[in-house]
Amino acid sequence: MQSDLRIMANEIQLVVRAQCEPVAFAEIYDHYFPDVYKYVLYRVRDPQTADDLTAQTFERALRDLKDYDVKRGVFGAWLFGITRNVVNQYFRRQKRFEWLPLEWLRSHKSSEPGPEESAAMNEMTVRLLDALAQLEERERDLIALKFAAGLNNRQIAEITGLTPGNVGVILYRSVQRLRNILKVEESNA
Repeated sequence: MQSDLRIMANEIQLVVRAQCEPVAFAEIYDHYFPDVYKYVLYRVRDPQTADDLTAQTFERALRDLKDYDVKRGVFGAWLFGITRNVVNQYFRRQKRFEWLPLEWLRSHKSSEPGPEESAAMNEMTVRLLDALAQLEERERDLIALKFAAGLNNRQIAEITGLTPGNVGVILYRSVQRLRNILKVEESNA
């Protein structure tokens, strides 16, 4: 009995500390993770889904920890209440997606590319990355800012300290170099 009281007092201290310092939540996570995971796995019967739902549980617990009141109940019960809600929400979402008959699936083509198209896209991506690797660092940086990040020349100029006109010229020349590299590789293949 006395050891149970000491355990509860330690848990309360840990929770209060975690409410002030989120880093202390790691100890709560380490203590409760095995039990929460087992409970979720028992309910969903899929390890990958159990991983996801357990992570959601602890994410919500950390987010809502400030709302936990020691006077209202034991922390473990509060945490498992969150866990139960996460699992129930998962099952409610699953019910929204009813199974479709196989005949329907056969009659509707996928909008996703087929295996041949995917292989061609992967090959083209590899060729493009190899060609990019042959450019100078500054050229790669500007191309990434323009095409990967979707920035305009003025935004790129602010980041790099170049003028917008200079950015445009460098990008134009870099794209031309990239095209030439790809043409040479294509003719060699």
